[in-house]
Amino acid sequence: MAGAPKKVIVVESKTNFDSIIGEAGNKHILVEFYATWCGPCALIGPRLEQMANEYAGRMLILKIDVDDHEELAVEYVVTSMPTFLIIKNKVTLAQFVGSNAEKVESTVEKFVGKPEGIKTDIPEGAGTSSAVAEAAKNALATGGAEKRFTKKPTMDKK
Repeated sequence: MAGAPKKVIVVESKTNFDSIIGEAGNKHILVEFYATWCGPCALIGPRLEQMANEYAGRMLILKIDVDDHEELAVEYVVTSMPTFLIIKNKVTLAQFVGSNAEKVESTVEKFVGKPEGIKTDIPEGAGTSSAVAEAAKNALATGGAEKRFTKKPTMDKK
């Protein structure tokens, strides 16, 4: 077994937060400021749990309830939720707002890289219209496309 699933860490106090930030060393930290009553915060929660596993050993994910830890929300000028921070070596590298999972993922990838287990061996340009057109042209030139479609469809009349 690969080990227990990694979890999002719920910050218990400012002292707890400062300790985690201090002990993280060279690891990136994704921090979500949320509230229990915030619908968009609840929507992004499951994706953050997945990311905690995907980035295990490379990034920590923390959650801070703004109602319980107002001093941290004020310190980081949190005015909307969810608000995300990316921190490394006690320095805030990015701060953004919203529950758009794609934005969270792309921002994390910008600083941390792709999550573990994601294959990146797709050739450059694959999937582009020019690559698709080239593949179709090659299939026609070699007869590959014609071999598949030589039979004309017929309509059965009953």
